[in-house]
Amino acid sequence: MNPPGKLPKPVANLLDKKTYSRLNVMVVEDASHMASLVCGILKSLGFGRIFEARNGTDALDIMNSQAIDLVLIDDLAPPMDGLSVVKELRKSKSNSARRIPVILLTSILNKSAIVDARDAGVTEILSKPFSAAQMIARIESVLSRPRELIETEHFAGPDRRRREKEAPEHRRQSDQKA
Repeated sequence: MNPPGKLPKPVANLLDKKTYSRLNVMVVEDASHMASLVCGILKSLGFGRIFEARNGTDALDIMNSQAIDLVLIDDLAPPMDGLSVVKELRKSKSNSARRIPVILLTSILNKSAIVDARDAGVTEILSKPFSAAQMIARIESVLSRPRELIETEHFAGPDRRRREKEAPEHRRQSDQKA
């Protein structure tokens, strides 16, 4: 067990503090307690700057004015839910904005919700509740093994297929196929 205030080590130390310190991350979460939890983990990793937004409109405004390297986004409440934000991001005129990896933080994990997230252009899904180690593993996965951006008439987002040369992720039992 880890001492209080100390994060567990990630499964694979793929990134170091120096790498994290050069990156900017955005947390889009409407629940302040959850935003604080996520930001605390990100601060302990040493991210350069952490931007916060409580709704989709503010998130898009920040992404249009700041260089963001990673987005962690909640489902969010209407009128602009998390997947709507991701769809807008993937339609952006800015090539760098379209390529930002997005991790969806969600408690809705039925098959149709996963398909909807994938079709919106989400890079990874992290189911709530999650541990710090699980969040770190997802972050390291999207940053150290980025997927190619696919753009078609009806889809813009990360390649849905993982390449064979990529190491399999260690996922918790509930995330694995039955």
